[in-house]
This record gives sequence, structure tokens and C-alpha cells, in this order.
Amino acid sequence: MPDTSTSVTLLGLDPDEWLRAVDAQDRRLGAYGMTPCHRDRPAQWHPAERPYRRPGRRGTAASAWLTSGLLRRAGVIRTLGAPLAVTGWLGHHERGGGERWIIDPTFAEGSGATGHRRLMALLAAPDWGLPLATVDEHCSCHLPPGYSDQCTTVAAGLADRRGVLEVRAIQRRGERLKRIQEYRPATFAAQQQLALSVPAWVDRWLERSGSPAAKAPVLA
Repeated sequence: MPDTSTSVTLLGLDPDEWLRAVDAQDRRLGAYGMTPCHRDRPAQWHPAERPYRRPGRRGTAASAWLTSGLLRRAGVIRTLGAPLAVTGWLGHHERGGGERWIIDPTFAEGSGATGHRRLMALLAAPDWGLPLATVDEHCSCHLPPGYSDQCTTVAAGLADRRGVLEVRAIQRRGERLKRIQEYRPATFAAQQQLALSVPAWVDRWLERSGSPAAKAPVLA
């Protein structure tokens, strides 16, 4: 945000490689006639950004535990499989206070329902997770590839923790995955290396802990 300071630490990536990647992305967007807001007006709000500023919203502070905690656990998303992309945005303001954050991790195949339920269990696990409990789930893993590749889970904060997290896990399979693999094979190979292999003891631990996410009902 303009007139504020922050920092992000990227691990495992050479700084020069990062700068080259940013430059390549800018050129690619420029080829389509697009300019990122921060490039067009680096010192002020762009008209396209103003509607999302939402100054003075009390829910922002009430949900700070969720946004901060989720950023520090972003690596857990790699348990879904080879990560292809992930975006996140602020949804509607919850009736009871707090905000709803939505993320849509897109990954190549993975472990089906076991994968996205494991992700939610890890995000809500004691000690390293967040004070969350799954309240709703819509699983599409049983559908044929291409019909619906998205499984949605909604988790709410426990006790007095205000805020809701909605995870829309998108599993690319079949022809869609084949097109991704063939379009940029080198990029896909690098993404495969980022996948986080989960040891078997983690699943056994989650089963013993009785994580609600591991037994979430499948809703029609």
C-alpha cells in the first residue's frame, strides 16, 4: 500500500533470477497491452485499486490472525501436489465480524480428496496450525476429469477468533493437465520439484488426532 512499508523474504531463489522473472512478466503483460497498477502509478492508488482499499473496516483487525498466519503457512499448500498457481482475495464481510479470505491453489493431480482434506487438517493442526474448524465442504474428486476440478472447503475461526477461510483446491487432470505439461515442459518440471512429499506418519498422526477436516462430510 502507498506510504506504508513491508518486506517479503523469498527462500531458495537467486535475487537476480527473481528480477529477471519480474522483468519477463512485465514484458509479457506489455505484449497484451497490460500494465501492472504498481508500474503505472507506483506512488499513488490506481483507480482500479481504490474499490478494494476499504478503509476503516473493523473486520480487518479482527481477522489479522488469519491473514498473518496463513501467509506464514503458505508452504503447506505444496502438499496438494505439483503447485501450478495460487491466488487469494478478500471476500465478503462476515455477519458476525471479521473477513472471509479465499484462496484457490491450483495443482497437478495429487492425492484427490485425501490431498485437500489433508491440507485442511494441516492448516488446523495443533501446535503448527491455526485455530480453525471445517464447517462446510463440497468435494468433486469423484467426478470425471474436466467436469469439475474444484473442491471447496470452508473453515471458521474457533472461540473468539473472527474470520473465515475458504479454500478452493483446483486439481488439473486429464486433457487440461496434458496441455499444461506440453505448453511449458521445463516450467512444469520445475513445479514438480516444488511438490512437498508428506511422510506416512503425518497421515497416521492426523487420523489419531481426530482432525475434523479428515472426516469432513461430502455435500451434494
